[in-house]
Amino acid sequence: MQSHGDWPRSLVIDLCGSASLRTGGEESAQGLALMGCRPQWDAATGRVTGIEVLPPASLGRPRVDVTFRISGLFRDMFPALIALLDAAAKAVARREEAPGDNPLAEEAALLGHIPPRIFGSAPGTYGAGI
Repeated sequence: MQSHGDWPRSLVIDLCGSASLRTGGEESAQGLALMGCRPQWDAATGRVTGIEVLPPASLGRPRVDVTFRISGLFRDMFPALIALLDAAAKAVARREEAPGDNPLAEEAALLGHIPPRIFGSAPGTYGAGI
């Protein structure tokens, strides 16, 4: 925002297993916040049970189209978190909002389907394969 004077329309967040353990999942939470989502918590267990897509008026900014690149270790360690991030992206993509407020929904409407937003190596493989 400092460099360009406006919110980014899209960005990529790289999720690595060891880094996510170190930070307590800050990168995943940042991605959810940029998409305009927040976790729903079970008060009894302290566990995340779902996501809430916040209304545009409460954000005060446009949503950011977030793509997640996951490592093999992240894929193996956090399948429930991957499912949560995927559910959040799909929920955001399905919303009908004002033009310019939701770039992921705009792209989904243009394509006629919800584009994937989580990318990583196939199960059982690790690294970039280069």
